[in-house]
Amino acid sequence: MLSIITAIYNQLQMNQLYYDSIVKSTDGEWELIIIDNGSTDGSREFFENLSDSRVKVVRNDGNYSYPFCQNKGIENASGDVMAFLNNDILLSRHWNSRIAEVLGKEGYEVLSVSSNDNMPTNQQTRHISRKFKRIKYPLLALFGSKRWVLKLIVRLTYGNLDKFAEKMWEKYSTNLKKGFSGSVVVMTRKAIEILNGWDPTQQGADFDMALRTSKRWEEEGDIRPLSIIEGVMVHHFRRLTMREKFPPFKDASNLRSLEEKWGDRVKNS
Repeated sequence: MLSIITAIYNQLQMNQLYYDSIVKSTDGEWELIIIDNGSTDGSREFFENLSDSRVKVVRNDGNYSYPFCQNKGIENASGDVMAFLNNDILLSRHWNSRIAEVLGKEGYEVLSVSSNDNMPTNQQTRHISRKFKRIKYPLLALFGSKRWVLKLIVRLTYGNLDKFAEKMWEKYSTNLKKGFSGSVVVMTRKAIEILNGWDPTQQGADFDMALRTSKRWEEEGDIRPLSIIEGVMVHHFRRLTMREKFPPFKDASNLRSLEEKWGDRVKNS
């Protein structure tokens, strides 16, 4: 069973598109755990009113940091595998089945995927990222983040995202490279137990997880550093949710910077 854990604050139309993407593209048995940070635009009600028993909504009493929300998701998860996904992504077909070909084998207990943030080569990343930005910003400025606009942005960027992703799979398959796309991190329950979940002090939790897994590999050798499966592709709208005016984090006093925790290791990573 796969537990998908996602924190939200508003962005109703993106949330609707995100849910549709999960239903269309996820194989096998899954559940979706939505951690709502006090949405005011109907996003929480959208998920709560779905006639889909696989969806569970957990209400926070305000806006909390990324690691707080992900750890709350873990507390409510039933799966042996947990996917920590941003709500501003679109998945490609069979994404989780393809991750499962690697996850839990040979020490790969924490994995990420290719996206427009981080593709197999730097040249590919620059090309698709620039193309996406050229298309995204004018359309959002003119029409806002309506569902049809978001779909149009993806179509103009990739053509057909599933076909684009299939070509990526055919070319790169389960090739791995050290790194991550922060919008998607997938972990086995074994990794969560060993690492004790996400560090609640680190809002930059994906960077922190990369450093933690690298350190664990060096010291214990039981979990390999966070790595990308190059052949699995998702689209990340990037900073779409940043258009929201988020309330301050209720746990802000508990947060500290990566530099405070890791010192020079951040500079050398």
